[in-house]
Amino acid sequence: MEGELRINARGLSVPGPRLMVQSALEQGQPAQMRVVVSTDEGARDVGGYLTGRGASVEIDQVGAEFHVIARFSPA
Repeated sequence: MEGELRINARGLSVPGPRLMVQSALEQGQPAQMRVVVSTDEGARDVGGYLTGRGASVEIDQVGAEFHVIARFSPA
């Protein structure tokens, strides 16, 4: 999707992926974000954080990876 912020957090253990997301959101909130992680634990950690920020979150398993897709409502 055009305008989607993508974060590659493959290979990082918790809380690494969430910290990358937090840092990216300090630069501004996109309409949509996709975070690719290597573990279910990382996907659940990122998904929970983004849900707490008001995003609707979907977690898809793609092969051995997990894609956390967050959509933010316009303010």
